[in-house]
Amino acid sequence: MTTLGDMTAWRRLTQLQQDLLVAAVVAVVWFVGLGVIDNSWLRPQNPMVSAVTGIFLIATIAFGRRSPRTTLITVAILYPLVYAAVGTGLAAQLGLTMFGQPRIADAALQSEIHLAPLLVAGYIAASSGVRRLVSGFFAMGSLAALMIGLPTVVAFVLGHVDRAVLYGKRYAALPRDLQSLYSYIDVSLFVFAEALICGMVLLGADARRRRKSVAVLEQRNAELVRLRAAAAERAAVAERTRIARDLHDVISHHVSAVVIRAQAADRVADQRPEVLREAIRWIIASGKEALTAMRETVRVLNAEPGTEPTDSGGGTAPVPDLADVARMGERLKAVGIDVAMFLPTRQRQLTTATDLTAVRIIQEALTNVMVHAKATAARVTWQSSPQGELLTIDDNGSGGPPPVNVLETARRSDSGRGNGLIGMRERATAVGGTLAVAAGPLGGWRVQAWLPPQN
Repeated sequence: MTTLGDMTAWRRLTQLQQDLLVAAVVAVVWFVGLGVIDNSWLRPQNPMVSAVTGIFLIATIAFGRRSPRTTLITVAILYPLVYAAVGTGLAAQLGLTMFGQPRIADAALQSEIHLAPLLVAGYIAASSGVRRLVSGFFAMGSLAALMIGLPTVVAFVLGHVDRAVLYGKRYAALPRDLQSLYSYIDVSLFVFAEALICGMVLLGADARRRRKSVAVLEQRNAELVRLRAAAAERAAVAERTRIARDLHDVISHHVSAVVIRAQAADRVADQRPEVLREAIRWIIASGKEALTAMRETVRVLNAEPGTEPTDSGGGTAPVPDLADVARMGERLKAVGIDVAMFLPTRQRQLTTATDLTAVRIIQEALTNVMVHAKATAARVTWQSSPQGELLTIDDNGSGGPPPVNVLETARRSDSGRGNGLIGMRERATAVGGTLAVAAGPLGGWRVQAWLPPQN
């Protein structure tokens, strides 16, 4: 059986090497077969005709695909002439005695297998891109020339040779006139052979069409593989961006609260040591909470592909609830900012993309209040309705109202500031919502986002 390694080695050969190898195998089989039947009843009347057929067949296989048009025309023209010359004694009349005896064999084909060069030439030419009409014209025309030319050559030989040199009663009885010799043409064989050649040409053209179809399908498949790889890369980039935003929100929120609480405790440590101890305890608890939140956020990076989300180690980031949102306000209270939280009354996990986006926007907005606003009070309002989620975060920061087009200004900033604002707007846009920053009723900033409802 043919192994995969054998097929791989065959494909590594060039087209010419493949054709020469096949031609060599055919040559061995053809001429060894002739040698085997030479001394049997299967021996042809003139073995040299079979040898000529083998030579043309081998040449057609060896060079047909490399030069299909040249090979087709050469075989179509030369094969009938050489076959007739060798098979009828014309070669001997011309002094070419190397083809041996008898000088004349018959006025027709010795064997149907002698059609092989024409069949193979027509098939290879059509399968290599030569037009079907051209391939059929030369191959079928060559057969017509062969079967009509044979009696003509026989008549020429009989007109110039002493019948005493002919072998056998059949040859001695051959008529000299051309019209009588044409009765030796087997019309049924001629029609069948022409139909066979036509069929081989059509098969060759169909083989070329199928090869082109396979090549197109392979090209399309390669394009689909490339597109899938590009889509997977885009998905991976989007996931890395999402995780980076979550890490930014979680770390900045917790660490900012810890830093502000530590700074406040440091300022009163000498006068009120008990405040320092209380702050240290709060910092320890907040640090542990921050580490837990960070581990849960990056847990998705270590999940196996295709892992289903679970509570104990799935492939997604942690799912917060309204209690987590309330704890965000408690952290701000711990650092001296009075936060009023007006949250929905629903008692369920926040599982949709809209819910999770709302939590992260609130978290980032409160972080900005802690770090940048210099505020003493803030208000968070989350209004949930069938039309969507409306988030409003106000503060009384001493920095005053935001500048006009603050989001566009933040986008163009290279200082590193403004990433939180841009991140909030990108989160809102990702779920089909909007986010705006303007002056608030408390004297500071108002961050307001609308997120569409999702099931």
